Amino acid sequence: MKVFYSPYTLTPLKRANRLSSLDPKPGILLKGVLGDKVTFADYFPHLPLGDRNCEQFLQEFKFQNDEYDKKVFDLLLRDYDFQKLSMKKFYNHQLWTGVEPLESKVIKYKMLHSQDRSFMQILEKGLRLRLDSNALFKRDDFVEFLKDITDKYWPQIDYIEDPLSNKDWKDLKVPAARDFILGEPFDYYIYKPNCEFQPKTDSKIIFSSYLGSDFGRWHTYCEVVQNADLSLIHGIISPGFFKEEKRFIMGSYKDGFIAEESAVKRLYQETSSLPWKSLCSM
Repeated sequence: MKVFYSPYTLTPLKRANRLSSLDPKPGILLKGVLGDKVTFADYFPHLPLGDRNCEQFLQEFKFQNDEYDKKVFDLLLRDYDFQKLSMKKFYNHQLWTGVEPLESKVIKYKMLHSQDRSFMQILEKGLRLRLDSNALFKRDDFVEFLKDITDKYWPQIDYIEDPLSNKDWKDLKVPAARDFILGEPFDYYIYKPNCEFQPKTDSKIIFSSYLGSDFGRWHTYCEVVQNADLSLIHGIISPGFFKEEKRFIMGSYKDGFIAEESAVKRLYQETSSLPWKSLCSM
């Protein structure tokens, strides 16, 4: 397979998490050509979370030493089948930053600091909460944090992502979700199809966007259709985070979401028409 690349830049309208900024964010689209098959994939790094920058990715991609590289190549190979995907409906939580109207019955909120209590209005309105603490707490601090919430609201908490900065997550009183911290035990796994392979686990798997290009989100949707438990509520839709975003997944939090075939076709046409430079052969 001959591999080509095309850089892009996304303009944030909101911070992705407490570690991110509103600076323009670079990414890389790849094109693979094998005979008469043309396929595409996305690399979008989150540097504060340990991803390599785009230049290093381009230098190292052909060596396939990093799981992210291996997954991008895997998606590049599978994209030919994705182009013929039969669309399916799924359900998605609302990723809320504290300013948008609350539209869903299941809300995800990313804490900005250890004293952030903006999410309390979610619980007070009787909605379900998925809280991302991004490893803000040590155990003693987490115990005090839960006291602030009060135990009457605990049943409304689906889970807290990366609740502790250490790996011992026993006896936390509320369900835990593993994201970047390798803590145990956990009740949910936050799976990001753009940058990793799906794990083998008995825990429930929530499919999650990696907040990259529209094309990367399309591949996440493809994996949801093929591999997700569609009875669960996932997290691949995050509208309003980038100026360049174009919607191709339509629907509502109440009735579910599905990719629109004509919009996906336009996405492939626009991606194909980008300027491409040769990278390597695989």
